[in-house]
Amino acid sequence: MISARAGIIIGVLLSAASYFIYIVLLHEPGSLFYAFAALVFLGCPLIAGIFATPRTPGSSPKRFFAGSGLVFGVTLLLFIGTYAVLPQFDRANVQLPASCDGFDGLLDLPSGLAYSLPGGKGGVLLAESAESIFAATIDGDRAPFASTGYLVRKSDNAVLRQMPFGNDVVIASFDKGTVYVYNDKLGYLLDERTGDFEDSILLIDNYGGLTETDRPLLGHASSGNWYFETTAGVSSWNSDGAVKSRPHLKMNGIARGCYVSGATGEVIPLGPRR
Repeated sequence: MISARAGIIIGVLLSAASYFIYIVLLHEPGSLFYAFAALVFLGCPLIAGIFATPRTPGSSPKRFFAGSGLVFGVTLLLFIGTYAVLPQFDRANVQLPASCDGFDGLLDLPSGLAYSLPGGKGGVLLAESAESIFAATIDGDRAPFASTGYLVRKSDNAVLRQMPFGNDVVIASFDKGTVYVYNDKLGYLLDERTGDFEDSILLIDNYGGLTETDRPLLGHASSGNWYFETTAGVSSWNSDGAVKSRPHLKMNGIARGCYVSGATGEVIPLGPRR
C-alpha cells in the first residue's frame, strides 16, 4: 500500500514533470494549453488523491481530499510562479538621456522611422509586420503631449484602429497576429487583421512603462533619471479559447520626446538634434 505522503509526492512530481514538458520541451504551444491545464489542475490532484487513500473498506474520504487538495495548491503556486512571478525578473530598460525632456512639436526623424499616415500626417513608426504598421503622432502644443496611435493596413493604407492617449509614452510590437500596445503601463491587445480589441478573460504581463528607477522590483526611489522598458512578457487567455503563453516581446516606443529601439537600445530625439 502506498502511503498518503507517497501519493502526494507522486502527484507533485507528475505536476512538475508536466510543467517541464509543456514549457521547456514543447515551448508553451497555445493550442495545447488547456490539455496541459486539465492534466496539472485535475489529473495530477486526482492521481494524488487516489494513491493517498487506503484501499480498505470504509476508508475516510478525508485523505483523498487532503492529498488532492495539497497537490492542487502546489500546482496553483507553480502556475503563479511561472506566469506572474518569474517574468518580473526578465526585464530590460533603457536610460533616457537628459536631452529627452519633452517634444517641441517639430518632428525630425531618420527616413526609416518617419511614417506618412493617411491624410499626409507625419508619424513615428513604432512596429511593423508583413501586413500592418503601428505608428504614433504627437501633439506638441503642451505637456504631457497627448499622442495618437494608428494601426494601418499596408495593402490599402486603411486605418484599422485609432487610439488617443493622454501623453507621449507609447510602445508597440507585433506577434503572431496580435498587436501589443502600451500607453505607459496600460496595455492593449489588438487583432492585427481587423483592429478590434482582443477579448481577454485573463491577462498577465510584466511591463513597467516609464519609471524613475532601473530596478522597479527593489523599490520606487527616484534615481534622478528616467528609464523606459523595452521588453514585455505577456500571457493572455481570450474568450474564443485562444491562448498566447508568455511571448517575449522586444518593443519600440516613444517617451519624453525620444524614440527608443527595443532591439538595440538606441535613443533618437524626435525633433531636431540639440
